[in-house]
Amino acid sequence: MRTGHQRFDLFTDGLPELVPGGTIVPAWSPDGTSLAFLDGTQDDRCGWLVDLVSGTKGPLFADVQALRDAIRDATGQTPPGKGLPFDHVSFVAPRVIASAVGSFQVTIDLDTGAVTKSPKPTMIDLNYTRLEAVRRQPREYVRHAPIMDPQNVPEVTSPTGDFLLSTVEGNIIVRSIADDRTASLTTDGTPEHDYRFNASDPIMEMMGLTTPVCNWSPDGSRIAVYKVDNRGVHRRPQAHFLQVEESVDRYYPRAGGQLERYTLHVADVHGRPPVQLDLGDTTDTYPVHTAWTPDGSHLVVGVVSRDCRRADVLLADAATGSTRKIFSEESETFLRVHHDVYFSQKLGLFLTPDGTGLLWLSSRSGWQHLYLYDLDGNLVRQLTEGEWPVDYVRHIDGEYVYLTGRPDQDRPYDVHLARVPLAGGPLERLSEGQGVHSMMFAPTGDVLVDTWSTPADAPRSVLRRKDGSLLCELSTADLSRLEWTPAREFTVTAADGETELWGTMFFPADFDETRQYPLIELVYGGPQTQVAPHSFTEVIGYGFCGLAANAHALAQLGHVVVMLDARGTPGRSKAFHDTVFHDWRAGIIPDHATAIEQLKQRHPFISDAKAGVIGHSWGGYTAFRLAAERPDIYAAAVSSAPGFDPYSSVLYECYLGFPQTDAEAYRSADPYPLAAQLEAEYLLVCGTTDHATWSDSVKMSEALILAGKMHEFVVLPGQYHLYGSDHDAYFWRKVTDFFRTHLKGL
Repeated sequence: MRTGHQRFDLFTDGLPELVPGGTIVPAWSPDGTSLAFLDGTQDDRCGWLVDLVSGTKGPLFADVQALRDAIRDATGQTPPGKGLPFDHVSFVAPRVIASAVGSFQVTIDLDTGAVTKSPKPTMIDLNYTRLEAVRRQPREYVRHAPIMDPQNVPEVTSPTGDFLLSTVEGNIIVRSIADDRTASLTTDGTPEHDYRFNASDPIMEMMGLTTPVCNWSPDGSRIAVYKVDNRGVHRRPQAHFLQVEESVDRYYPRAGGQLERYTLHVADVHGRPPVQLDLGDTTDTYPVHTAWTPDGSHLVVGVVSRDCRRADVLLADAATGSTRKIFSEESETFLRVHHDVYFSQKLGLFLTPDGTGLLWLSSRSGWQHLYLYDLDGNLVRQLTEGEWPVDYVRHIDGEYVYLTGRPDQDRPYDVHLARVPLAGGPLERLSEGQGVHSMMFAPTGDVLVDTWSTPADAPRSVLRRKDGSLLCELSTADLSRLEWTPAREFTVTAADGETELWGTMFFPADFDETRQYPLIELVYGGPQTQVAPHSFTEVIGYGFCGLAANAHALAQLGHVVVMLDARGTPGRSKAFHDTVFHDWRAGIIPDHATAIEQLKQRHPFISDAKAGVIGHSWGGYTAFRLAAERPDIYAAAVSSAPGFDPYSSVLYECYLGFPQTDAEAYRSADPYPLAAQLEAEYLLVCGTTDHATWSDSVKMSEALILAGKMHEFVVLPGQYHLYGSDHDAYFWRKVTDFFRTHLKGL
């Protein structure tokens, strides 16, 4: 029999491998005629080739065993498994694909079946970059981003493929593919005054908060970059107890304090001095570069006020830096999610392909919809309308805007594919079937892959024409090897007695409705994202921070686990989201507590005993407040890497305002005075190198000590905001033992 710890590790580590298929990684042929993808596990992996005109689907390789023999002859190695011996493919010619087999790179001719092994780079090739393939391979550099810890990310390739972009010691660097030489496009960067550019961020990608990178001009000759002035910004200590150097300082702007100042520049790969865009005084604003015009002569820039209540959209001349305002929008509350602007430069502003119009996401009607402007700032038309929100724009061609949205408010968290004519007209829904849909367009824009699922129904992928008509089935996930009880979506009524809230419930694999199970709530509660999963891919760990996979794993230890999105979170109406405005706890405490009460009354399989609650980051804050304010509901709480102190971070400002002008909002959000009323068993966990929350955790432990409240404080040496594998495993062992000890019914 497996122990509880083993059951937890098995479920979090093994679920994706137990459910092959359903989602695909498409490889599009360079001539725009074909789609190739792989399906299945290592033992039975197969490949498929789809004709993008007829929708005909056939095997990528007619004889898998013959291919395996050819690979063995070419590489001298016997491929593992029985199926295709690689997990990805790419086209290098219309009928030639490339992949990796072990340590070898191979190409395969689809017509003849011939396998060619690419020569391995020698040390001379690697050290002196004699091979073009070595020069073309993006290398890692250290990327700096606001608040976040420095991360190793790959260089960004120019549109023409001639250059690779990075930063070194605060300056913009380009590396030439032709000869591997590097050139510094700026020279005045310093730690306090460094240059940056939009780039994919691994953590933000995992959170779903990234937006396509658009640094390079279309012809690859210019780059939009930021210069960040950190002078005067609060420095927060970051301890490195496991290193010789015990501590460093990190810039971490406090609520109401000095904010880093951004200016926008255009760097030139051919050596002309950078051009600064005339944005005026950018103090207490967030300038965001969003697009280049098709001819590369101008940039579209959004400037968002520090409180996120005003946005100006500008057109900037790339050669002179001169700007003119196109339009502005103001709101009584926040226009944008702060994380989207601050971390991801995700502004909801899109240039039409011909460069004559701008699409703008706005909630001015009470629901997020699309508005079309011309470059003179005239509102041409509202493109979408109704009591449902547009999620985001995914593709634009000469006739249509393709988007994801939530038009079915009977199931408000289902995401569907749709399109709307740029010239105006009704919305056309392109997807059917309940769940969360996503789209991946072919480079030609003529077809798209539609993948969707629900928490209980595993993913399915189909190929559609751009009008939504079905071309062919691609892949459906196989659940036959999965022993589980599917997750269930549920609804409850919010504390206002009117608003419908949605959540998801998780069960042990051997769930028995005639038994009773202790309840654990996994919470987040931050205003920048919803967390309750409404797709299978979220359940197995590809959602926000993998929280749903953790909820499912906790259930395997003998609990019923719930996740809920209360008022104050995005994805619904503006009024639903605005619940958090000037009142951080308004949707958290009453909505979560009343949800637990309703679920207990509704389901006999939920124990009458008090529940447990666990959360990470802002979820750690929420878990503590729920336990402290509702001791009648929660018996045990876990706060992991908790962000407790609203005064400590700029991340609160768009919702609470500023401490200088909105003092009561900050006092109400401050959790430390609640330490004296905590009755629940409490486990506090934090990494010592987490500059964002380590001091918050220390202050909470001190508040609990002074209040005479017993608690556990688990210290994870050298860990940041997300924990490494060894420390994460230790953390979950502590959580397992904590709930086993303090929740009745286990």
